[in-house]
Amino acid sequence: MQARFWVLVFFFLSGMTGLLYEVVWTRLLTLVMGNTHYSVSTVLTTFMGGLALGSFLGGRIVDRIDNPLRFYAKLELAIGVFCFLIPFLIEVIQPILKWIYLTHQGAYLKASFDRFLVCSFILIIPTTCMGATLPVLGRFISCNPRLVGKDVGTLYAINTFGAVLGALSSVFVFMPWLGLRGTLWLAALINVAIG
Repeated sequence: MQARFWVLVFFFLSGMTGLLYEVVWTRLLTLVMGNTHYSVSTVLTTFMGGLALGSFLGGRIVDRIDNPLRFYAKLELAIGVFCFLIPFLIEVIQPILKWIYLTHQGAYLKASFDRFLVCSFILIIPTTCMGATLPVLGRFISCNPRLVGKDVGTLYAINTFGAVLGALSSVFVFMPWLGLRGTLWLAALINVAIG
């Protein structure tokens, strides 16, 4: 019972970090894409796509995992480490984005789509790991097949409440206090601590 409580606390915090990332990534990508609409579209599309992909893959392999809680810890570590590196990865792709801009000056939509693909490539890995956490933890939490819906629903609700806190605290607390990178690194540290 005590393990279940801590798992719910960790999944709440994980939901919070997910929305911290989403807000920070949108701001970071606005700097490289030059347009808030495109950065929001890129982050939202990749975030939701990664969650769906991760949930699909996590659901496919969860029954073959001996220790779902250990696998969840590895997912959280992977999220934290990869998200810590995202500002550096954005700097690495700057020459590619510049080349896209110079190559497709007459084709604005083509340039925007190519920038979307390059930026999505960076974000798809951590978002896929985030998506895999729900089925993996659902397997750990739910031991009774008749209570799977209730148990997974509780996990999802807890994670969603964490996401609401993350969205609010990112804009009103963490970004004014720590800046973009500081907020990102705080979220990454939380994920690593969860792992």
